[in-house]
Amino acid sequence: MVQQLKWRYLGIVVPMVLIGTIGWGSDILIFRQHLSMDLLIRHRIYVHVIWLTYILAVLVPPGSPPRQFNPDPELAKVCTFCRKCNRVKPPRAHHCRMCNTCVLRMDHHCPWTNNCVGHRNLLHFVRFLLSVVFGTSSVFWNLCGRVRVLWDARHQPVYDDDISLSEIIATIVLTPLSFFVIFTVGLLTIRTLWNLCENVTLIETWERERVESQIRRSRLEPVEFPYDLGGPYDNLVAILGPVWRWFLPWTEPQGDGMHFEVNQDASPSTIWPPADPDEIPPYQYVERQMSITDVSSRSSSTGSISAFPAPYFNERAGRATQLPYGSDAADSDTDSDADPNAYWRRDKWRSWEGERLEDFGVDVGAEMYSNHTQGSETFEEDEENVPLGIVKRKLVANGMRHSTEGVEVRSNSL
Repeated sequence: MVQQLKWRYLGIVVPMVLIGTIGWGSDILIFRQHLSMDLLIRHRIYVHVIWLTYILAVLVPPGSPPRQFNPDPELAKVCTFCRKCNRVKPPRAHHCRMCNTCVLRMDHHCPWTNNCVGHRNLLHFVRFLLSVVFGTSSVFWNLCGRVRVLWDARHQPVYDDDISLSEIIATIVLTPLSFFVIFTVGLLTIRTLWNLCENVTLIETWERERVESQIRRSRLEPVEFPYDLGGPYDNLVAILGPVWRWFLPWTEPQGDGMHFEVNQDASPSTIWPPADPDEIPPYQYVERQMSITDVSSRSSSTGSISAFPAPYFNERAGRATQLPYGSDAADSDTDSDADPNAYWRRDKWRSWEGERLEDFGVDVGAEMYSNHTQGSETFEEDEENVPLGIVKRKLVANGMRHSTEGVEVRSNSL
């Protein structure tokens, strides 16, 4: 389970202490006196590789969308809008509330590197996990050998020159500590590699579970996850690049982190995750942030009218047909006064592990396009009985005003 720390830099201190304690402590107190030279050199190489991969995972930025991001027509169909950065962001990107920026192909914000895992530093993060697992496993194996020697010599006097008290204490402390690191980091490594084989991020696994739950409850139509290309090798190459790049410590994944290949069962214009019934579809929200000229030129292709989609006007009718939450919402923590359907919202949903979207570092408020949370466009519950014609005129008027303001802001910035 991913959890963010209250003190961010504590997440860097803890791994550094563990690497130094297990790597250097075992070297100075135990291995230097008992391991052969080739095994000792191998151990020191493992320790330095762990340090190198960790430093790269901490310092290499995950990558952010360019400031002047103008997507082409095909890419624009799957782009969303960040309300915090106030700009269009490419697919699979999210706004990190810890780093306060949008991250390309954001996997999660790792508290142990105090950095997001995204497009640019994904390979560095994977190399760090693998180096920790292999390096610590080597330490644990050698420590188990010393445990066996100490157990066989348990009846010898404590003043034996070959066995010191400091070595006994170090062995007792470092053996279970190294096993704990192997177990915890190993689980994260298996989960990361499994996601890579499916071409899915940690955030997208959470979204897939949420979408599948809504499909089971008939709140959403069945939708295909677009980025799984089928085989593990195809997915790994699509994410990490050619195999020879995986083992070079300075390489990064290929591509720009904004264009992604989709499978044959998905449409190139498929937006993931799909919009909730109570939300504005993301591409329509993007249209609303664009100028009147841009909107009018694209309204025919998106099926919206003056950038205001049909879901704006039939949202109340849709509420009447939505099923109340049942067994899937047994553990819901929604308020009694809240909409029962809010359980599936991005800011409310919990996975089977109890994880929320914000646990991965995502700023949920930056990408929620709710019909009831758009500032001056908010409609109070007592307006549920207002005729649809009046509602439509209000929405169109607000949209024209915001579009005009967008044009003025752009002209002033020029």
